Amino acid sequence: MTTPTPPAPPTAPAAVAAPAAALAPPAADYQKGCGPRRHCWPDDDNWHKAHTRVELPSEDHLKAYWHAEILDYEAKDPHTKIIEVSEELVVRFRVELIGRLWKCLHGHWCFNLGFTPFGDGPRFNLSDKIDPDELEYKDWDGCQTVCIEKCVRVPCDTIPTECCGIVYDVAAWFELRCCGGCRDKDSHLAVSGFERLGGYQFV
Repeated sequence: MTTPTPPAPPTAPAAVAAPAAALAPPAADYQKGCGPRRHCWPDDDNWHKAHTRVELPSEDHLKAYWHAEILDYEAKDPHTKIIEVSEELVVRFRVELIGRLWKCLHGHWCFNLGFTPFGDGPRFNLSDKIDPDELEYKDWDGCQTVCIEKCVRVPCDTIPTECCGIVYDVAAWFELRCCGGCRDKDSHLAVSGFERLGGYQFV
């Protein structure tokens, strides 16, 4: 009686070579026996072998909320979405900082609005139409306040419109910068965020 031949084991899948970029970084980026180089004291072996990682606090100690709004105080409803350009506007930016780490920070808050027309019309930032300094909260110190409010008055006839009006899609954004001012190219961007405010008609 013939003994049946056992089936051949399944062929293992071929290994896929990792892209060169996914392989280990060049040896120059590592200190022997102690992982990636650090920015500080890169040539000091003792620092790299002896340092201990510091576990930073959770998000509970560094949280933020923010909101921007366009207010027409000359209208019956200040939150109206149809605004006459002959009336002065107020743009209010607010940031609420929650957590103890904010108390140790210092910097410049930079705000702006962007206007994109539906159909014909100009596309622009509010900083193109008014003094950019008006959109900055300079020299903020976390020890002084964690409630940032910046109200910007926009003079009448600042927002471009036409005889039948222009509808704009409006978005707001902010940055917290340090080591320089809002328009300093060498400043450091620490925090940023944005919010879409939606459609507004200017007539």
